[in-house]
Amino acid sequence: MIPSCLEEKLRVWAPDGSMEHLARKLNCSSFMASLLWMRGVDPVASSCERKKWISPELAEWLDNVDIGAASQKARDIWTGIGEGDNVVVYGDYDVDGIASTTFMMELALLRKARVRYYIPHRYNQGYGFHEGVVQTIAGSGCKCDLLVVVDCGTQNVEAAEKARACGIPVIIFDHHLARGELAASDALINPHVDGNDLGRELCAAGVVWCWAWKNEIAPRDWLLQRLDLAALATIADCVPMSSPVNRAIVREGIVSMRSTPRRGLHALMRGMDLDPASLDSDSLAMRIIPCLNAAGRLELADLAMKIFFPTGDVEEHVQKIICLNRRRRDISARIINDVESGVGNNARYRHVLFGEDWPAGVLSSVASHVCAARDVPVVLAAPAQPPLIRGTLRVPAGVDAEAILEAISNDLTSWGGHRMAAGFSVNVDKWDVVRDKLEELLSTADAHDEKEDILQWSPSELDIVAWKDAERLGPFGVGNPHPRLYCAHKGDICAEPLGRKGNHVRIFVDGCELLGFRGDHLLNSDCAPSGWVYKPRINFWRYAENLQLVLEKIVVSGA
Repeated sequence: MIPSCLEEKLRVWAPDGSMEHLARKLNCSSFMASLLWMRGVDPVASSCERKKWISPELAEWLDNVDIGAASQKARDIWTGIGEGDNVVVYGDYDVDGIASTTFMMELALLRKARVRYYIPHRYNQGYGFHEGVVQTIAGSGCKCDLLVVVDCGTQNVEAAEKARACGIPVIIFDHHLARGELAASDALINPHVDGNDLGRELCAAGVVWCWAWKNEIAPRDWLLQRLDLAALATIADCVPMSSPVNRAIVREGIVSMRSTPRRGLHALMRGMDLDPASLDSDSLAMRIIPCLNAAGRLELADLAMKIFFPTGDVEEHVQKIICLNRRRRDISARIINDVESGVGNNARYRHVLFGEDWPAGVLSSVASHVCAARDVPVVLAAPAQPPLIRGTLRVPAGVDAEAILEAISNDLTSWGGHRMAAGFSVNVDKWDVVRDKLEELLSTADAHDEKEDILQWSPSELDIVAWKDAERLGPFGVGNPHPRLYCAHKGDICAEPLGRKGNHVRIFVDGCELLGFRGDHLLNSDCAPSGWVYKPRINFWRYAENLQLVLEKIVVSGA
């Protein structure tokens, strides 16, 4: 069903004649100029500001990235590793973690070192660099000449101390916020400790890749071929796409995946009936990344590692991970149904929902769905390894998830995350107290009444040439949203059924059609919309491409 939104929730940008002047100055269409204007670019904007948005060059922007003073120290330690030395890479179970782990393993193999990896179990161990795992590595009988921790570790003080006590050198590459005491590793590379804004906007795989590039850890051509890993992680971790570095990483990584995809990833694309030539950030975000994440959410992330770093029967691994993803979708649908029917909720708890039989590993994606659908902050929680309960927090724009968890951090066993998404663990005997505190915090959270920015533009004034020009602003994502366009509604709704079952519709506006997927409710609707929000996209069909305009929201007056 196509959602409705109130006029007052939108900030409509109406371009004027100055857009033609900006378009001439930037040598682009007036449509592209209008999108740049929404992003703060005007006729007097600096050349650097324009370059930030229009197809930023990766090599040029990498010179401006600062990931911290420990970068050189990490280089010195790394270059001391040679043939036959033993390296262990310790990662995390999401796409950013396994991409970072894979990349570090490939760097180690480039130095002819012996390398193995460890990724904790989401359910049994949870996120982070664990002291017990260091003890296991030290007591395994296999010498560890270097332990590289990626996508975690910044504040795992005890684990770093244990490694030092065992005589194991440790390098940490992380991108999570640094609060309080930091792990005393041999080198801690985290832009949130002492990097600049461009560095702080990177995901973990981006931090590791930029470190390798800036310190000439490997040949530049070799590094460019492995941008696929950094691109996947950048999309998966929802880091800001307003960053020219992140957009350049994703753009170049997608080029690599289209032309020479790694064997396991290519097999996964075939298994999902995806043509590498048509790969884009949307297909990665909506199809490939959830599939890869399914391994760590329901079983072990090792299965996803076998896609990134192929071993054994790759086709078998692909089929297994596709089946896991189907299972994840089924479980997620059941939990969404539980939430909608009131399971896990009661009169006291509107924001903090608990399910006794919900698998903790799939809650994050469901929480994102519920948060978006309700436009309110939400916690979903479930039992984990006794005596723990694990929860995931998602918040709408304008609310700070980390600040909420920090306010109750003394009651939590562990916690972490980002501004819009965070997770935590709590002992079961403290859950009632934590749940009450979270409910109060979330019910009073101030979202600052943020509005969605949309551009007023008639469908009749947009063609495929102008949209392709505008795609130079992509890839789109957090901080650089896919353009949403607005057109006013005039007269009666003119709609026709579409699709084999007739559950889709075509809405005719200004002589053009908007595709309304699952919009059959509009065929017999007596609503009086004030306008439409739609989204352009390129559709590929039988080796041909055309511009589609997809209806996203029905705008109604609040009066």
